[in-house]
Amino acid sequence: MKLKKIIYSKLYFTKICFIRQILGFSYIASEITNCRSFLLNKYLTRFGAKLGKGINFKDKLLIDNAKKDFSNLEIGNKCYIGKNVFFDLADKVILVDECVISANVTILSHSDCGARAMSKWYPRVQKPVKIGFGSWIGAGAVILTGVELGRCCVVAAGSVVTKSFPSHSVVAGVPARLIKTLEDHA
Repeated sequence: MKLKKIIYSKLYFTKICFIRQILGFSYIASEITNCRSFLLNKYLTRFGAKLGKGINFKDKLLIDNAKKDFSNLEIGNKCYIGKNVFFDLADKVILVDECVISANVTILSHSDCGARAMSKWYPRVQKPVKIGFGSWIGAGAVILTGVELGRCCVVAAGSVVTKSFPSHSVVAGVPARLIKTLEDHA
């Protein structure tokens, strides 16, 4: 079984690199969606992401706005990335060690309505997002541009986080607000 995975991996990367020469990097970013979970670490690092050890990718990963590579993505050691997580890589998305990003979470590093009438009131905003050590983002949550979560934060499922929160915060709602603070056991 291990030999089969190695052969599959080599053939897959050869195909990807060849097609990249023809179709450009946008093909690489779209191909992430179809990539088997056991190949995601290799695939992402091969194209510039900074990944720690022991990352568990559950399944499908969605990436947008990676213009030339995945260098705006940094995932620390022992993180869990659930099914259908969406990373907007217009700016840095940093997950510090031991983060849990549950299924269907969206992390946005920019907002932009384009060159349209609404841009007078809503100009492009692009800022990094950082999720602190040991934080847990619940299923279906949305983390917006420029948010920084401290160490061991919890974001309830379905929440929309529009601002930063300090370490040990438990937040919930739309928009997310502080529900309580976890006791520091460090």
